[in-house]
Amino acid sequence: MRPLAFAAVAALGLLAVPAGAQEALPPPPPPPPSSSYEASPSPPLPGTTSPAPAPFVPGLKPGPKRAPGTIGEGLVAPAGSQAAPLHPDESLSHWRFSLATGVSGRFGGDQIVTEKQNSKLMLFFAGQADGLWTEGYGQAARFRVRMFTGGESEIFIPSDGDAEAAYMIGRREFRFVIGRAEIARYPALDLEMLAQISTLPCFEGSLSLAKDTMRLYYYIAPVGAAWVRYYGGAHIEHAAGWPTETDTVTAATSGRLRYTVLLPPTMLLSMQGDLMKMWDKADLLLAAEGSLGYQVLDQSAVFNATVRWQSYRRRGDETAPGTSATESEVLLLAVASLVF
Repeated sequence: MRPLAFAAVAALGLLAVPAGAQEALPPPPPPPPSSSYEASPSPPLPGTTSPAPAPFVPGLKPGPKRAPGTIGEGLVAPAGSQAAPLHPDESLSHWRFSLATGVSGRFGGDQIVTEKQNSKLMLFFAGQADGLWTEGYGQAARFRVRMFTGGESEIFIPSDGDAEAAYMIGRREFRFVIGRAEIARYPALDLEMLAQISTLPCFEGSLSLAKDTMRLYYYIAPVGAAWVRYYGGAHIEHAAGWPTETDTVTAATSGRLRYTVLLPPTMLLSMQGDLMKMWDKADLLLAAEGSLGYQVLDQSAVFNATVRWQSYRRRGDETAPGTSATESEVLLLAVASLVF
Protein backbone atom coordinates (compact mmCIF):
# COMPACT_ATOMS: atom_id res chain seq x y z
CA MET A 1 0.00 0.00 0.00
CA ARG A 2 2.90 2.42 0.71
CA PRO A 3 4.25 2.39 -2.93
CA LEU A 4 0.76 2.99 -4.24
CA ALA A 5 0.37 5.98 -1.91
CA PHE A 6 3.68 7.51 -3.07
CA ALA A 7 2.60 7.21 -6.73
CA ALA A 8 -0.70 8.97 -6.03
CA VAL A 9 1.07 11.85 -4.25
CA ALA A 10 3.49 12.31 -7.18
CA ALA A 11 0.64 12.46 -9.69
CA LEU A 12 -1.18 15.09 -7.66
CA GLY A 13 2.03 17.17 -7.46
CA LEU A 14 2.39 17.25 -11.25
CA LEU A 15 -1.17 18.39 -11.68
CA ALA A 16 -0.56 21.20 -9.22
CA VAL A 17 2.32 22.80 -11.23
CA PRO A 18 1.25 26.30 -12.42
CA ALA A 19 0.44 26.76 -16.10
CA GLY A 20 3.03 29.57 -16.39
CA ALA A 21 5.75 27.22 -15.31
CA GLN A 22 4.79 24.80 -18.09
CA GLU A 23 4.85 27.64 -20.66
CA ALA A 24 8.33 28.69 -19.50
CA LEU A 25 9.84 25.47 -20.72
CA PRO A 26 11.74 25.99 -24.07
CA PRO A 27 10.14 24.41 -27.14
CA PRO A 28 11.91 21.41 -28.64
CA PRO A 29 14.41 22.30 -31.43
CA PRO A 30 13.08 21.98 -35.01
CA PRO A 31 14.30 19.02 -37.05
CA PRO A 32 17.29 19.84 -39.29
CA PRO A 33 16.29 20.74 -42.87
CA SER A 34 16.97 18.06 -45.44
CA SER A 35 19.46 19.01 -48.19
CA SER A 36 18.93 17.99 -51.79
CA TYR A 37 22.68 17.73 -52.12
CA GLU A 38 22.86 14.98 -49.51
CA ALA A 39 19.51 13.30 -50.01
CA SER A 40 19.66 9.75 -51.21
CA PRO A 41 16.94 8.15 -53.26
CA SER A 42 14.49 6.02 -51.34
CA PRO A 43 13.65 2.59 -52.67
CA PRO A 44 10.44 2.43 -54.66
CA LEU A 45 7.34 1.23 -52.85
CA PRO A 46 6.17 -2.27 -53.62
CA GLY A 47 3.90 -2.33 -56.64
CA THR A 48 5.10 1.02 -58.07
CA THR A 49 6.97 1.40 -61.37
CA SER A 50 8.23 4.99 -61.20
CA PRO A 51 11.83 5.10 -59.92
CA ALA A 52 12.85 7.51 -57.20
CA PRO A 53 14.60 10.71 -58.37
CA ALA A 54 18.37 10.41 -58.71
CA PRO A 55 20.47 12.25 -56.12
CA PHE A 56 22.00 15.59 -57.03
CA VAL A 57 25.79 15.36 -57.23
CA PRO A 58 27.56 18.73 -56.89
CA GLY A 59 29.70 19.62 -59.92
CA LEU A 60 28.14 17.01 -62.22
CA LYS A 61 26.16 18.45 -65.14
CA PRO A 62 23.57 16.36 -66.93
CA GLY A 63 24.34 15.59 -70.55
CA PRO A 64 22.12 16.42 -73.52
CA LYS A 65 18.87 14.49 -73.40
CA ARG A 66 18.70 11.76 -76.03
CA ALA A 67 16.06 9.16 -76.63
CA PRO A 68 17.41 5.63 -77.04
CA GLY A 69 17.89 4.62 -80.65
CA THR A 70 18.39 8.17 -81.99
CA ILE A 71 21.34 10.20 -83.27
CA GLY A 72 20.87 12.83 -80.57
CA GLU A 73 23.31 15.74 -80.29
CA GLY A 74 26.58 13.85 -80.56
CA LEU A 75 29.19 14.06 -83.30
CA VAL A 76 28.25 12.64 -86.69
CA ALA A 77 31.80 13.00 -88.09
CA PRO A 78 35.30 13.71 -86.75
CA ALA A 79 35.65 17.04 -84.92
CA GLY A 80 36.44 19.88 -87.31
CA SER A 81 34.82 18.16 -90.29
CA GLN A 82 33.04 20.12 -92.98
CA ALA A 83 29.25 20.05 -92.96
CA ALA A 84 29.07 18.55 -89.45
CA PRO A 85 27.91 21.27 -87.03
CA LEU A 86 27.55 20.64 -83.30
CA HIS A 87 24.25 21.20 -81.49
CA PRO A 88 24.74 22.93 -78.09
CA ASP A 89 22.43 22.19 -75.16
CA GLU A 90 21.40 25.67 -73.97
CA SER A 91 20.38 24.35 -70.54
CA LEU A 92 24.12 23.91 -69.95
CA SER A 93 25.83 26.44 -72.23
CA HIS A 94 25.34 28.40 -75.43
CA TRP A 95 28.54 26.80 -76.77
CA ARG A 96 29.68 23.27 -77.48
CA PHE A 97 33.24 22.22 -78.28
CA SER A 98 35.04 19.24 -79.77
CA LEU A 99 38.64 18.18 -80.25
CA ALA A 100 40.12 15.43 -82.40
CA THR A 101 43.44 13.80 -83.15
CA GLY A 102 44.51 10.87 -85.27
CA VAL A 103 46.54 9.73 -88.25
CA SER A 104 45.98 10.08 -91.98
CA GLY A 105 47.30 8.45 -95.13
CA ARG A 106 47.50 10.44 -98.37
CA PHE A 107 47.61 8.81 -101.79
CA GLY A 108 47.83 10.39 -105.23
CA GLY A 109 47.98 14.06 -106.08
CA ASP A 110 50.84 16.19 -107.36
CA GLN A 111 54.30 15.52 -105.97
CA ILE A 112 55.65 18.56 -104.15
CA VAL A 113 59.42 18.61 -104.66
CA THR A 114 61.13 15.43 -103.54
CA GLU A 115 60.07 12.08 -102.15
CA LYS A 116 61.10 13.27 -98.68
CA GLN A 117 58.40 15.95 -98.84
CA ASN A 118 55.61 13.62 -99.91
CA SER A 119 55.14 11.47 -96.84
CA LYS A 120 52.03 9.34 -97.13
CA LEU A 121 51.55 9.28 -93.34
CA MET A 122 50.44 12.50 -91.63
CA LEU A 123 49.19 13.50 -88.19
CA PHE A 124 45.69 14.95 -87.85
CA PHE A 125 44.56 17.65 -85.39
CA ALA A 126 41.20 19.45 -85.29
CA GLY A 127 39.00 21.63 -83.10
CA GLN A 128 35.51 23.05 -83.35
CA ALA A 129 33.21 25.42 -81.43
CA ASP A 130 29.53 25.97 -82.20
CA GLY A 131 27.33 28.61 -80.52
CA LEU A 132 23.53 28.66 -80.35
CA TRP A 133 21.01 31.29 -79.11
CA THR A 134 17.40 30.29 -79.77
CA GLU A 135 15.67 33.30 -78.20
CA GLY A 136 14.07 35.68 -80.68
CA TYR A 137 14.73 34.83 -84.31
CA GLY A 138 17.64 32.54 -83.36
CA GLN A 139 21.37 32.93 -83.90
CA ALA A 140 24.26 30.53 -84.41
CA ALA A 141 28.03 30.76 -84.86
CA ARG A 142 30.67 28.24 -85.84
CA PHE A 143 34.47 28.13 -85.73
CA ARG A 144 36.38 25.08 -86.88
CA VAL A 145 39.90 24.19 -87.97
CA ARG A 146 41.57 20.96 -89.01
CA MET A 147 45.10 20.37 -90.22
CA PHE A 148 47.33 17.59 -91.45
CA THR A 149 51.00 17.77 -90.50
CA GLY A 150 54.03 15.83 -91.66
CA GLY A 151 53.34 15.90 -95.38
CA GLU A 152 56.27 18.24 -95.92
CA SER A 153 59.75 18.47 -94.44
CA GLU A 154 58.74 19.37 -90.85
CA ILE A 155 56.36 17.02 -89.05
CA PHE A 156 54.47 19.67 -87.07
CA ILE A 157 54.19 22.27 -89.86
CA PRO A 158 50.65 22.28 -91.29
CA SER A 159 50.80 20.57 -94.66
CA ASP A 160 47.11 20.41 -95.54
CA GLY A 161 43.94 21.63 -93.91
CA ASP A 162 41.11 24.12 -93.79
CA ALA A 163 39.48 26.57 -91.38
CA GLU A 164 36.02 28.13 -91.27
CA ALA A 165 34.16 30.89 -89.42
CA ALA A 166 30.43 31.54 -89.89
CA TYR A 167 27.54 33.50 -88.38
CA MET A 168 23.91 32.57 -89.09
CA ILE A 169 20.40 33.63 -88.05
CA GLY A 170 17.29 31.49 -87.98
CA ARG A 171 16.34 28.06 -86.73
CA ARG A 172 18.38 24.89 -87.00
CA GLU A 173 16.33 23.57 -89.93
CA PHE A 174 16.79 26.71 -92.06
CA ARG A 175 19.21 29.57 -91.50
CA PHE A 176 20.40 32.61 -93.40
CA VAL A 177 24.19 32.70 -93.52
CA ILE A 178 25.02 36.33 -92.76
CA GLY A 179 28.74 35.82 -93.16
CA ARG A 180 31.03 32.86 -93.82
CA ALA A 181 34.73 32.67 -94.59
CA GLU A 182 36.77 29.55 -95.32
CA ILE A 183 40.40 29.03 -96.28
CA ALA A 184 42.04 25.79 -97.40
CA ARG A 185 45.49 24.57 -98.42
CA TYR A 186 45.93 21.37 -100.43
CA PRO A 187 49.42 21.13 -101.98
CA ALA A 188 48.67 17.74 -103.52
CA LEU A 189 45.90 19.48 -105.51
CA ASP A 190 48.32 22.30 -106.48
CA LEU A 191 46.49 24.69 -104.12
CA GLU A 192 48.64 26.98 -102.04
CA MET A 193 45.56 28.90 -100.89
CA LEU A 194 41.85 28.70 -101.68
CA ALA A 195 39.65 31.31 -99.94
CA GLN A 196 35.86 31.51 -100.08
CA ILE A 197 33.59 34.24 -98.69
CA SER A 198 29.80 34.19 -98.82
CA THR A 199 26.78 36.08 -97.52
CA LEU A 200 23.16 36.38 -98.59
CA PRO A 201 21.81 34.67 -100.58
CA CYS A 202 23.37 31.78 -98.69
CA PHE A 203 21.54 29.12 -96.66
CA GLU A 204 22.22 26.15 -94.43
CA GLY A 205 20.20 23.80 -92.27
CA SER A 206 20.17 20.52 -90.36
CA LEU A 207 17.11 18.29 -90.67
CA SER A 208 16.23 15.40 -88.39
CA LEU A 209 14.51 12.58 -90.29
CA ALA A 210 12.88 9.23 -89.51
CA LYS A 211 12.46 9.93 -85.79
CA ASP A 212 16.06 11.20 -85.53
CA THR A 213 17.62 8.04 -86.92
CA MET A 214 18.74 10.07 -89.95
CA ARG A 215 20.26 13.53 -90.25
CA LEU A 216 20.59 15.72 -93.36
CA TYR A 217 22.79 18.84 -93.42
CA TYR A 218 22.88 21.19 -96.40
CA TYR A 219 24.79 24.34 -97.30
CA ILE A 220 24.10 26.33 -100.49
CA ALA A 221 25.83 29.51 -101.67
CA PRO A 222 24.50 30.35 -105.16
CA VAL A 223 26.68 33.44 -105.32
CA GLY A 224 29.91 33.86 -103.38
CA ALA A 225 33.46 35.07 -103.85
CA ALA A 226 36.60 32.95 -104.24
CA TRP A 227 40.31 33.63 -104.51
CA VAL A 228 42.98 31.07 -105.34
CA ARG A 229 46.74 30.81 -105.56
CA TYR A 230 48.30 27.71 -107.04
CA TYR A 231 51.21 25.89 -105.46
CA GLY A 232 54.82 26.20 -106.61
CA GLY A 233 55.35 25.69 -110.32
CA ALA A 234 51.61 25.58 -110.97
CA HIS A 235 51.37 29.30 -110.18
CA ILE A 236 50.49 31.31 -113.28
CA GLU A 237 52.69 34.33 -113.77
CA HIS A 238 51.25 37.39 -115.44
CA ALA A 239 51.13 37.17 -119.22
CA ALA A 240 49.38 39.24 -121.84
CA GLY A 241 45.89 37.94 -122.46
CA TRP A 242 46.15 35.36 -119.68
CA PRO A 243 45.60 36.85 -116.20
CA THR A 244 47.19 35.28 -113.16
CA GLU A 245 44.98 33.44 -110.70
CA THR A 246 45.75 36.07 -108.04
CA ASP A 247 44.67 39.14 -110.02
CA THR A 248 41.11 39.43 -108.76
CA VAL A 249 38.47 37.85 -106.56
CA THR A 250 36.13 35.71 -108.64
CA ALA A 251 32.43 34.95 -108.30
CA ALA A 252 31.75 31.33 -107.40
CA THR A 253 28.97 28.89 -106.53
CA SER A 254 29.46 26.33 -103.79
CA GLY A 255 27.50 23.79 -101.79
CA ARG A 256 27.80 20.87 -99.37
CA LEU A 257 25.54 18.00 -98.41
CA ARG A 258 25.99 15.47 -95.59
CA TYR A 259 23.69 12.54 -94.90
CA THR A 260 24.01 10.55 -91.68
CA VAL A 261 22.19 7.39 -90.67
CA LEU A 262 22.28 5.57 -87.33
CA LEU A 263 23.22 1.90 -87.40
CA PRO A 264 21.81 0.77 -84.03
CA PRO A 265 22.85 0.98 -81.37
CA THR A 266 26.06 3.08 -81.56
CA MET A 267 27.34 3.15 -85.16
CA LEU A 268 27.00 6.18 -87.44
CA LEU A 269 27.42 6.09 -91.21
CA SER A 270 27.95 9.54 -92.73
CA MET A 271 28.39 10.56 -96.38
CA GLN A 272 29.29 13.99 -97.73
CA GLY A 273 29.62 15.73 -101.08
CA ASP A 274 31.32 19.08 -101.87
CA LEU A 275 31.30 21.38 -104.90
CA MET A 276 32.87 24.77 -105.66
CA LYS A 277 32.87 26.26 -109.17
CA MET A 278 34.35 29.60 -110.16
CA TRP A 279 32.48 31.56 -112.79
CA ASP A 280 34.06 32.01 -116.25
CA LYS A 281 37.14 30.01 -115.20
CA ALA A 282 38.15 26.39 -115.24
CA ASP A 283 38.54 26.12 -111.46
CA LEU A 284 36.35 23.36 -110.03
CA LEU A 285 36.60 21.58 -106.66
CA LEU A 286 34.82 18.25 -106.19
CA ALA A 287 34.98 16.01 -103.12
CA ALA A 288 33.23 12.94 -101.72
CA GLU A 289 33.62 11.54 -98.21
CA GLY A 290 32.42 8.54 -96.25
CA SER A 291 32.80 8.08 -92.49
CA LEU A 292 31.93 5.26 -90.11
CA GLY A 293 31.81 6.22 -86.43
CA TYR A 294 31.50 4.32 -83.17
CA GLN A 295 30.11 6.22 -80.17
CA VAL A 296 31.20 5.52 -76.59
CA LEU A 297 30.69 7.15 -73.17
CA ASP A 298 27.16 8.28 -73.96
CA GLN A 299 28.21 10.07 -77.18
CA SER A 300 30.96 12.10 -75.52
CA ALA A 301 33.67 10.27 -77.49
CA VAL A 302 33.58 8.99 -81.07
CA PHE A 303 36.05 6.89 -83.08
CA ASN A 304 35.88 7.41 -86.85
CA ALA A 305 37.33 5.74 -89.92
CA THR A 306 37.05 8.09 -92.90
CA VAL A 307 37.90 7.97 -96.58
CA ARG A 308 37.86 11.20 -98.61
CA TRP A 309 38.42 11.75 -102.31
CA GLN A 310 38.96 15.27 -103.61
CA SER A 311 39.86 16.73 -106.96
CA TYR A 312 40.66 20.21 -108.25
CA ARG A 313 40.65 21.34 -111.86
CA ARG A 314 42.79 24.45 -112.34
CA ARG A 315 43.76 26.64 -115.23
CA GLY A 316 46.52 25.17 -117.36
CA ASP A 317 49.95 26.29 -118.46
CA GLU A 318 50.52 30.03 -118.83
CA THR A 319 51.73 29.53 -122.39
CA ALA A 320 48.43 27.94 -123.42
CA PRO A 321 45.45 30.09 -122.38
CA GLY A 322 42.17 28.24 -122.17
CA THR A 323 43.71 24.94 -121.06
CA SER A 324 43.19 23.17 -117.74
CA ALA A 325 44.86 20.55 -115.52
CA THR A 326 43.37 18.31 -112.84
CA GLU A 327 44.86 16.71 -109.72
CA SER A 328 43.12 14.39 -107.28
CA GLU A 329 43.99 12.60 -104.05
CA VAL A 330 42.57 10.11 -101.56
CA LEU A 331 42.81 10.60 -97.78
CA LEU A 332 42.34 7.80 -95.25
CA LEU A 333 41.79 8.88 -91.63
CA ALA A 334 41.58 7.15 -88.27
CA VAL A 335 40.42 9.77 -85.75
CA ALA A 336 39.37 9.92 -82.09
CA SER A 337 37.10 12.84 -81.15
CA LEU A 338 35.95 14.24 -77.81
CA VAL A 339 32.90 16.51 -77.46
CA PHE A 340 32.07 18.58 -74.36
